[in-house]
Amino acid sequence: MMKKTTLITTITAVMAALTIGTYTTTVSAANLKSVSDIQPVWRTDVTGTRTEVHPLMKLVPGGMATSVKLTGLSRVQAFDFGVRPDDVVSEASLDLHFTPSPSIAATTSQLNFYLNGRLQRSIPLTADMVGKPAHMSLKLSPKVVETVNQLTVEFIGHTSSVCENPADAAIWLDIGAESKLTLVKQRIRLANDLASFPSPFVDTVTGAPTVLPMVFAGHPTDTQKEAAAILSSVVGRMTEWRGADFPVFYQGTPAAGHYVVFATNEKRPEFLQDLPRAEGPMVSITDAPGSLYSKVLVISGRNDEDLLAAVRALAVDRPVMVGERFKVKKVEVPPVREAYDAPRWINTDVEIPFSKLIQYPGQLSARGYTMPQVHLPVKLVPDLYMVGDAVLGMQVNYRYAKPMPEETAQFRTFINGFLADSDTLAGKDGRGTRQVHLPSFYGSLAVNDPVGPVLTHLNDLSFSVDYERTIQGGSKDNCRSVMLIAHQMEIEPTSTLTIKGLYHHAELPDLKLFARSGFPFTKYADLSQTAILMSEKASETEMTTMLNTVGRMAAMTGAPALHVRVTGDMKSSVLADRDILAVGRFPVEMTNIDEANATKLQKQMVDDFATKKAGAFTEALAGNRDNGVSAVVSAESPLSNGRTVVALLSEGGRGAAKLNAELVNPAGLGTVTGAVAILNDAGVTGFQVGEKYTVGNLPWYHKVWMSVIDRPVVLVVCALLSALFVGFGIFTFMRLWVRRRA
Repeated sequence: MMKKTTLITTITAVMAALTIGTYTTTVSAANLKSVSDIQPVWRTDVTGTRTEVHPLMKLVPGGMATSVKLTGLSRVQAFDFGVRPDDVVSEASLDLHFTPSPSIAATTSQLNFYLNGRLQRSIPLTADMVGKPAHMSLKLSPKVVETVNQLTVEFIGHTSSVCENPADAAIWLDIGAESKLTLVKQRIRLANDLASFPSPFVDTVTGAPTVLPMVFAGHPTDTQKEAAAILSSVVGRMTEWRGADFPVFYQGTPAAGHYVVFATNEKRPEFLQDLPRAEGPMVSITDAPGSLYSKVLVISGRNDEDLLAAVRALAVDRPVMVGERFKVKKVEVPPVREAYDAPRWINTDVEIPFSKLIQYPGQLSARGYTMPQVHLPVKLVPDLYMVGDAVLGMQVNYRYAKPMPEETAQFRTFINGFLADSDTLAGKDGRGTRQVHLPSFYGSLAVNDPVGPVLTHLNDLSFSVDYERTIQGGSKDNCRSVMLIAHQMEIEPTSTLTIKGLYHHAELPDLKLFARSGFPFTKYADLSQTAILMSEKASETEMTTMLNTVGRMAAMTGAPALHVRVTGDMKSSVLADRDILAVGRFPVEMTNIDEANATKLQKQMVDDFATKKAGAFTEALAGNRDNGVSAVVSAESPLSNGRTVVALLSEGGRGAAKLNAELVNPAGLGTVTGAVAILNDAGVTGFQVGEKYTVGNLPWYHKVWMSVIDRPVVLVVCALLSALFVGFGIFTFMRLWVRRRA
């Protein structure tokens, strides 16, 4: 009997193996489309698993927390995370490290875990957890996971006191920084449908930077570079603070992931040779060859002008696209933008209602037993300059839950985390209006750093209402129960921000302005006053540098670079009367990172532009070194007064990779200063070299004052001349007065 059972088991295993082998052979031999109707019991569109570990503190809204403390009044903490539409989560788990107060009661105190509002588990705090570091792991239901998710931890703490007080300082639980959320994911193949654009090519849900490779049939032409630059600006505008990276491939394709291909009828990558000939500008989506899940966004056309028209269609109004192909019929390219009208910069000299600054619904609301602050980010034009009096203020209209009798509440306003104003609230009507004067400054806004209550280019206006809570304790014989009522505060969208009476002025070159705001290129948000100079045979890494820079600028301004121009000719008229962004290689050998070499590098760059030297920034130096060094160099353009040249230079692949890593990170190059910045393994080193120049519209009398303020000898001479002039006037007047009386 034992032998018979073993024989049957063996035969069954062999039959199963033969069945699987037959099925595999059939699929590999036949066209996949012919067996698309044959569905096995498992998913064939799922790739191998991968595990992602997310530190829990980075999932706190705002992403700046180092630890989280829950109390009897602040019992709930939310953690936000996203999942790409082409990902499916098969497992989710939470590893929580925490320390409960030694004063809380075991068993009756508990932790509740919710995922998207659904209870996952409720775990009591046992005696061996209380008063010391503890750890627990729990599984979360992957069926509850959506594209945008919120994990919530609720702490219910009790003490052994007979008359418990929820405001007791002994009720607390600290969540440690080593806590983490683990997700096991698989990629799935999505349908070829442009209706989901920008998904899956642009990631706007996970908080990670978007990586979108771009593939060309060879060295792209100037028009193809312009098309790629516009597309990178479209993606950069969508990713905002997350960052975007655009690796470039000539003929080759990335090993994994979604990517973009530029193809004309006469020049296309080899793997798209069977693509039907285009009859005009076209955008299409298809499966990436050799991949189980990757998609290809194909920008195609009869010629380069069609490619430009196709990406402009994506940038202008995000057309309604359905299906695998979208034919662009007509593109209405908007006129060039005015100076300083970037969508993400507030307009000065007018009253701006808060409704135009809101980024998402509910941004101006707060509720809870202990209410969080309401935050409103404000981006100012980077070259603002204050002379004399100016109007810097807000009219804040708000509503709030009226304080209980014999309790008080206070409304507070903060600027970049520093207290700017406070006011005691009346308890009769639950409404209020407050005129808040913003801190003034003298001189350039660009020199301000958020080390005090001052305005900078990037500002955070925040508001809060804090209530006084009087919770009287009791005794065993006279215990008083307390019912807490959650409060609520609303900042009305009709509130206004007013910044008037400021001028535009900047002293250049200043790489700090370039790194933080893209100035002076972003002065015109569509880059209509920007020309990009790079070799006609630019390398893949140089193309990546250019695209990353343009995408970073679009993230800062919120506008696509519809009017940017690209040329590889130093003598081109495109460079005249424009700010120039040059991408290339070191024109001189960097023997050391010091001021002398920085000066030599800047001088050589200026001389090359002045003489229109052919091959400048494009030819590798003798020896073709690659020491992992790159540089950002700025100076006044020799081709036009008041215009700026910024050159992004690298020695080789390692240096270009280091520079691109800084450009992709929105906070990258944050410490750069001066006119020349050298990047190497030791960090970023800035040098203020060369001559300075100014741009802007300061009044003439202040320009005179600025020209003499740093010259004490001139000030003394002017003072003596003024004294002589005034004295001579007084002497003449007195002589005339005496003569008249005589």
